[in-house]
Amino acid sequence: MEFTLGLIGAGNMAGAILHGILSQKILPTDRIYLSNRHEEKLRPWAMQGIHTTTDNCVVAEKAELLILAVKPQMLKDVLPEIRSLTSGKCIISIAAGISSAYLKQELPGSHAVLVMPNTPLLLGKGATAIARKADDVPQEEYDAVVRIFSAAGTVAFVNEEQLNAVIPVNGSSPAFFFRMAEAMVQEAERRGIDRETALTLIARTMEGASAMLLESGKTPEELTRQVCSPGGTTLAALTAWDDFKFEDMMTESFDRCIRRAEELGQ
Repeated sequence: MEFTLGLIGAGNMAGAILHGILSQKILPTDRIYLSNRHEEKLRPWAMQGIHTTTDNCVVAEKAELLILAVKPQMLKDVLPEIRSLTSGKCIISIAAGISSAYLKQELPGSHAVLVMPNTPLLLGKGATAIARKADDVPQEEYDAVVRIFSAAGTVAFVNEEQLNAVIPVNGSSPAFFFRMAEAMVQEAERRGIDRETALTLIARTMEGASAMLLESGKTPEELTRQVCSPGGTTLAALTAWDDFKFEDMMTESFDRCIRRAEELGQ
């Protein structure tokens, strides 16, 4: 399918999506329209040949597929603005907690595809959850959405009602790993290891551990046991995770993340 793509919002996630599209040559730049209220965020993309504007209506009018790359709180201002320009078009939302029913109510005559991407799309290593196709979404448009997000990483398909639950799995979870890495770096520094060395070792270890999860065919539990020698240092370290109830903390993190998505939701 040849299509014209529009993006409303030029923040980090929009940038990650565009990076994947351009690096994989999904679309030529003259078929992409991008809007943002701050012109300075548009300049780097304009220099690459993308049509840029501070007027959301221009993007909504030109686009056949329209990505709403804005925070959920901003949709109450954006949707009324573009309402008359979206009938018959495919609306793609990356906003946490926003339902397809709400989008179709606010943008009559449109059809919606909901996605939950993450920032590693910037490196072509993203993980995007895509809601399974609704009956009113044309197959070729749905396939185009999958192509866009596959250009910058892995895609997985979930039922729409699972999208809030998947946010801590892939949308928010990069921050979990970054927070863990920072805590480990700080502890290494306290023990005399310089920050750059510690960060390099930790990041490479995370990268290698990720590859083992994906390629070894073993479960996380099996891989954990593989690292832990009886009576050894790793097992001693993990007793602190037991004492401080790491799994309970993760349960609470998921609960709070999902609850906030529901509060933001429509």
